[in-house]
Amino acid sequence: MKARSVVAWSLCALALLALASSIALSVLLGTWQSEDTGVVPPLALGTAAMALIGALIAARAGNPIGWLLLAIPTNLWVAQLAGDIADHGLPRGALYARIAYWLAQWPFFASMLLLVAVFYLFPTGRIPSPRWRWPWRVYVAASAITIVGFAVLPYRQEYDVAPGVTDPEAVVTNPFGLEPLEPVLGPLLAFSGFSLLASGFLAFVSLAFRYRRAGAEERQQLRWLFAVGALALVTLVAWMGVGIAAERGGWALGSFSNVIGPAILSAAIGVGIPVATGIAVFRYHLYDLGLVVRKTVVYAILAGFITIVYIAIVAGLGSTVSDDLVLSIVATAVVAVAFQPVRERSNRFANRLVYGKRATPYEVLARFSERVGGTYAAEDVLPRTARVIAEGTAAEGVQIWLRIGDAWRRSAAWPVEDEEATLPAVGEDLPDFEGVDRAVPVRHHGELLGAVTVRKPPNEPLTPAEAKLLDDLAGQAGLVVSNARLTAELRVRLDQISARAAELRASRQRIVATQDAERRRLERNIHDGAQQHLVALAVKLRLTRSMLERDPEKGAAILGEVGEQVGAAAETLGALALGIYPPVLEERGLVAALQAQARFGTLPVRIEDAGVGRLPIEVEAAVYFVCLEALQNAAKYASASEVIVRLSRLEGEVRFEVADDGAGFLPSANGEGTGIAGMRDRLAVLGGAVQVESMPGRGTTVAGIVPLTPAEAST
Repeated sequence: MKARSVVAWSLCALALLALASSIALSVLLGTWQSEDTGVVPPLALGTAAMALIGALIAARAGNPIGWLLLAIPTNLWVAQLAGDIADHGLPRGALYARIAYWLAQWPFFASMLLLVAVFYLFPTGRIPSPRWRWPWRVYVAASAITIVGFAVLPYRQEYDVAPGVTDPEAVVTNPFGLEPLEPVLGPLLAFSGFSLLASGFLAFVSLAFRYRRAGAEERQQLRWLFAVGALALVTLVAWMGVGIAAERGGWALGSFSNVIGPAILSAAIGVGIPVATGIAVFRYHLYDLGLVVRKTVVYAILAGFITIVYIAIVAGLGSTVSDDLVLSIVATAVVAVAFQPVRERSNRFANRLVYGKRATPYEVLARFSERVGGTYAAEDVLPRTARVIAEGTAAEGVQIWLRIGDAWRRSAAWPVEDEEATLPAVGEDLPDFEGVDRAVPVRHHGELLGAVTVRKPPNEPLTPAEAKLLDDLAGQAGLVVSNARLTAELRVRLDQISARAAELRASRQRIVATQDAERRRLERNIHDGAQQHLVALAVKLRLTRSMLERDPEKGAAILGEVGEQVGAAAETLGALALGIYPPVLEERGLVAALQAQARFGTLPVRIEDAGVGRLPIEVEAAVYFVCLEALQNAAKYASASEVIVRLSRLEGEVRFEVADDGAGFLPSANGEGTGIAGMRDRLAVLGGAVQVESMPGRGTTVAGIVPLTPAEAST
């Protein structure tokens, strides 16, 4: 055990021993007065709690607040006990009686003055800011002058052995009094007293200043002490005012001044300060004493249980069993049987006292490993993780986010939230999560996988212990989140594959339907065009044969007509072939094929070639037929005066654009027809894409991109 702990618990034991001895001595000597009933019990309980809390803080954290909370009850009850001994337990003229009376003086003032220091230093153990340095120095100097002054102030206390008769041997004087300083000490103590009154008021002001500048967590720790200080200040002012008025107002005011005022003030200070510090320590985890308090409570309960069992057995069976060994064996057996159940209940009680309804951090970590390590479905792991974190940190809401690709997705929440949420991912930083108190990154092998966000109730900020627990849980959740993210990525990939498969099925259906439609169109065009020309040629050739035999001149004229019809048939077949797969596309390339098609169109078409050159035949065919579809749509529906086709080749891809100045339309209102769907299908085969932009009155633009392989791009 550290020397600090030994000193702290020794002072605590001294304070409790002095408290118990003082009360016991008052009862035994019959000096307990009716006024004490309203003051002493709450003061005794409060100062005992103050000593215990002070010992915990001093032993664990070494914070000056702990030593102050120890020094206040120690000085108070040592002074009280010494005064009782000096008044009733010792010959009044003896040296040790004089020393006891001396100990009843200055320690009492020290305990009162140290209360002011609590308001100056709580909870950090330091003054709020450098601007409070001089008020603090004045307080320290005035307190030192007051304590030392009362310690060396000469005094003479006489006791009457009978009414009006003084015993010369029963005179108590200060064994350490300095007679030469008596003329100076009076004014000096008066001045220090006024300084201390001002310091007490400024201490409360400094607490208000600290509260105003504190964060949410520190405000929770300061709130109760601030209320105690306000009550004490109001009571002190009222008590002083009533005390002055009591001299003129009769017994009603006098009873308040003598009984009610001291009771309220002692309760405000003696009970309020330990309650306020206890709430800050236990409720808001000040100084992180949860583990120490828990162990102390458990040990105290077990020690009390063993003591009570032993006393009960000895007192109950002592009259019938005289053998002490038998009584000891029986007591030991009872303790051995009941020890484990009592220990478990003590642990639960201590956990409830320190952590409330939540489990301890160690239990949370163990429970987390058990829950996420169970045989749960993959979709249940993250919700269970969120629930464990919420239970461990007393959070109002917990969310688990996964980083998938270039986005953050909320994958689990407690309480459960059905609405999906996504945030954009920027670098390795966490996004700005709205409405949370803290966000902790989750990593696995150094890779950022996700984040855990916690939202606490408005009046319960995240404590350091809860923040550390959250960090530990986030560290343990790395593997869980890694598996969950892998599952989510696989699910996203599966959804993409399913969507792509559905698109492929739809595309195949459209291709089959388009092929059937093209076959029917081709059959109709051949039947109505070239076939009719050929039938007419066959008829005229038969007619020409007979006519040449009868009238050669007329037969020659008919042969001229046949030649013209042969030319028309050839032109019809050429146009038909141009629509199916133009030979010029394969022979001369994309630009020449589009220029040839433009000559057959009804609209003026301007081709702007930015050096696209020759391309793989499948790329040229895809771009050609998409542009051809766009040109046909412009001719049919746009009522345009001109169409511009732009072709370019840049950074390993081919770009094209067909823009008209026609009527335009709303793509969202008209939907996607078979023509546009066919364009998408043609380019999708090559990994390309097409986009249609149009507005009523602003024309229509069909733009597309087709990527090239490195080998294709280099040609």
